[in-house]
Amino acid sequence: MKEPSMSQSMLKVIRWPIAVALICGVAGIGGASSDPNEWQPFAEQDVIQIITEDPDGDVRETKIWIVVLDGTGYIRTNNSRWLANIRRGSPVSLRSEEWESRVTATEIEDGEVDVQVESAFKSKYGLMQRVMSFFRISDPTLLELSMTGPAESH
Repeated sequence: MKEPSMSQSMLKVIRWPIAVALICGVAGIGGASSDPNEWQPFAEQDVIQIITEDPDGDVRETKIWIVVLDGTGYIRTNNSRWLANIRRGSPVSLRSEEWESRVTATEIEDGEVDVQVESAFKSKYGLMQRVMSFFRISDPTLLELSMTGPAESH
């Protein structure tokens, strides 16, 4: 039986890590898929608006807080009308002072992410976030945002 050449041995050693990396990259596993810079128009604002559509077709514009971690936007709420709209399938947009972008908002339940987001909110919003957290009756619903298109000036 013939010994495998050095290049064949090397291929066997690196084949699995390459396959795993390709699969994870294609499946979007292992980190945010968005460009961190696309969130800049929203991340730098203290208060932005989330825009949803009520069941009767009226537009609902609500002021909210946002944090961006590792190129992904996060928002939170407790049983708000705009959350009910999202759960019903309403289109969702974010608006800052100068920018607006369509987004998807996905509810997530991940303890590790929740801790990181809570820390980011405390860091960004300081004492006000701590006071609001103290009076919180229930844990907020955490939503992870993905842009469906570039932010456009309005």
